Amino acid sequence: MSLTLITFISCTSWQEINRIKNCTKDTLLVELTESDTLDDWMYWDENPKDTLWMNLPKDTTVIYVRGEKAVIKNDHYVLPDSFLFTGTIFAYDTYYIHAIKWQDVKHYPLEEIRSRKLYDTQTVTRKDFRDRLFEYRYIDSIRCRN
Repeated sequence: MSLTLITFISCTSWQEINRIKNCTKDTLLVELTESDTLDDWMYWDENPKDTLWMNLPKDTTVIYVRGEKAVIKNDHYVLPDSFLFTGTIFAYDTYYIHAIKWQDVKHYPLEEIRSRKLYDTQTVTRKDFRDRLFEYRYIDSIRCRN
C-alpha cells in the first residue's frame, strides 16, 4: 500500500493541482465536485460533539447559525481575489462549482440555503481551467485582477 501511495505522490506534482480563483468581492465557500447537487460538504455535522474535532482545530471553523453549531472545513473558505486549491485530478468531463456567500452561510442553515437557492452552481469542464486555473465570477462581476 505504501508503494502505491509513494507512486501516486511522485506522479502528482504541485503544478498539477487545479485552482479556482475567487474573482468576486465576496468571501465564499466553494466546492468543485462531480455532483450537480449542493451536498452537505460545508457541514461536517449539524451538531458536532465528536472529540475528533477537538484534535483538528486548525482544519475547521465553528460557527453558530440560528443557535445551531456548524463545523466548516477551512479549505472551502475563499477570500476575494484568493485561490481554492482543489486537489482534483480530472477523471470526468464535467464538474460543478458550488459557491455560497459567507454572509449567507453565517445567517441561514443549509436547508434554507438550498430552498431559497442562495448559492451559485456553474458547470465546468477540464478545458475551462486554463493552466489549471479557473477564474470564478458572477455573471456581472468585474474582471479579476491578475
